[in-house]
Amino acid sequence: MQSNFRKLCAVSTLFLMSMPAINLTAAEGQFYIAPGIQWMDFDNQWDLDDDEGYFLGLGYDITDDWSIEFSTADLDPTDATGSDQDIDLWKFDLLYGLNLDLGPLEPFLLTGFGNGNLYGGDESFWEYGGGVSYDFTDNLSLRTAVRNLHFQGRDLEDNEVGIETALVFRFGGPDRSAPAPAVTRAPASTPTPAPEPDADGDGVPDNRDACPDTPRNYAVDSQGCPIPVEEVARVELQVNFEFDRSEVRPQFFNEIEEVADFMEQYPDVIVELEGHTDSVGTEQYNQNLSQRRADAVRQVMIDRYGIQGSRITAIGYGESRPIASNDTAAGRADNRRVITVIIKTLQNYRPR
Repeated sequence: MQSNFRKLCAVSTLFLMSMPAINLTAAEGQFYIAPGIQWMDFDNQWDLDDDEGYFLGLGYDITDDWSIEFSTADLDPTDATGSDQDIDLWKFDLLYGLNLDLGPLEPFLLTGFGNGNLYGGDESFWEYGGGVSYDFTDNLSLRTAVRNLHFQGRDLEDNEVGIETALVFRFGGPDRSAPAPAVTRAPASTPTPAPEPDADGDGVPDNRDACPDTPRNYAVDSQGCPIPVEEVARVELQVNFEFDRSEVRPQFFNEIEEVADFMEQYPDVIVELEGHTDSVGTEQYNQNLSQRRADAVRQVMIDRYGIQGSRITAIGYGESRPIASNDTAAGRADNRRVITVIIKTLQNYRPR
């Protein structure tokens, strides 16, 4: 029988080493039963031959790494007189999985204490050892362990060595075959887009700001231009234009300067320049020409007198607002003009 046990141990070792790698799952919260066979090498002081018998373990997996186990083994070794001795071993052990990366094998350590009846008397012992296991499924494993038993009252060098091989059947506990619950992730936060450039700080982005240098205390419309609040005065500039022309002649610079001086004295006002034409030509052509004339005066105020462009609005009215008859040359000359409307804006209307 001894030779059969050794053959079984050798076959079990070769089988474990040849098996393909399987994911060794945790067994936390499960009970198990481990029937198998036990072989013992008794110290010479007992005068007992080596023997093998059955092994039975009952255990519980406390965590993925720690287990507790109660086991028993029954042996019938032969003593020096040739008589069979009935020996029962009872053990309580703590097992610890090492979590080493050894492919299909899972090594573990064990330690514990127990009691055995030898030659009719009870003998207490403590033990330590280790082994390896292989999981066929989540609930079935093959396990081989080597134990060193040290009986109470004997020298430390006097030890019995035991080897058992058992099938471990687990039951109860969580269903480890069930898929892991899906992890709900919070939706990724949408990054806040960078604010669009706004050089004058009026709240209207530069890419649609028609008045890019508006004073910071002016209320503005959707295009970034000051909002007219109250018409203060209507001043007629003596800026007349040659026929079909939009260039501002130098002789009218003094008229424009007076308006610029007024604006410098009262920084809370804006002006609206109205461009006009006579009735010669089509309405659309005259509309465009009047706009060019108003824009030309506005540019003189900006370039020559340093008025902020955001304080000047230029609007062309074409031939729609004559101040003289277009039937005469003198009347038509009077109608080729730009006048100024001064409008007050409320300061501190929009706090920044």
